[in-house]
Amino acid sequence: MWRVSNLFFYPIIFSFCLYLVGAIKLISISSLIRKSLIKRISLGIIGYLFLFLAIVGPIGNNENTFWIHMVQHLIIIMICAPCLLSGFVIPFILSSLPETIKLGFVDILKPKNTFRYIINFLTIPQLGLTFYIICIWTWHIPIFFNLALKSNVIHNFEHMTMFLAGILFWWPILGITFGSKKISIPLRIVYLLLAVTPTAVVAAFITLSDSLLYGEDIRRLFNISAMDDQQVGGLIMWIPGNFVFLTTLSVLFFKWSNPQTKKNRKYNL
Repeated sequence: MWRVSNLFFYPIIFSFCLYLVGAIKLISISSLIRKSLIKRISLGIIGYLFLFLAIVGPIGNNENTFWIHMVQHLIIIMICAPCLLSGFVIPFILSSLPETIKLGFVDILKPKNTFRYIINFLTIPQLGLTFYIICIWTWHIPIFFNLALKSNVIHNFEHMTMFLAGILFWWPILGITFGSKKISIPLRIVYLLLAVTPTAVVAAFITLSDSLLYGEDIRRLFNISAMDDQQVGGLIMWIPGNFVFLTTLSVLFFKWSNPQTKKNRKYNL
């Protein structure tokens, strides 16, 4: 059930251990921040758990089945990426490192350092949105998807780009202050709306296609037919994927409108 031989098995385990060590160290520093940190740690653990299940666990073991592969991608982009970002993965991992290494990282992350400029560029909303759309479209072009089924190297590269796309995509939505300039909530709503249509187009193309696009001669979970597998995968991308977007849109809208409503009530009084 667990693929120890998988390229990502030990890196995920190792980074998770560092994350826990760093989290425990930060919690022990002050009781004032303990409550807020525990919430962050819980999100980080959820992110790691789903990442492990999706890549090297039961889901990863059956990823040749197209609809399982779609579930895998949704988990990586829609659950793992935002949970790990919200869980302060990088700060906690840095806290677990020896002092000399930690100071070295702090030095290269200073505002005027070249590495900091690179991070600022990588986390701009335009790049995050563009990379996400390119990644989704590219890996669902039949020739590339089928190549990933035949080559472990390409398959692992696919996972890495999907994970990176999720991180860069959710960075501006979550309003992370480190990196590029934080954007307003209305702009985050527009940003999400721009992502919904391209994703839905790919999902509709897969679901409504009357020809087999992915994996002709592969063994599928539950021995379902190739066309049923493809259509179910397209529906999974279409409905749960857009549900996450629409739910996030709703949360952002109410977060933005609530202060506006309070302000209007104040003036009406």
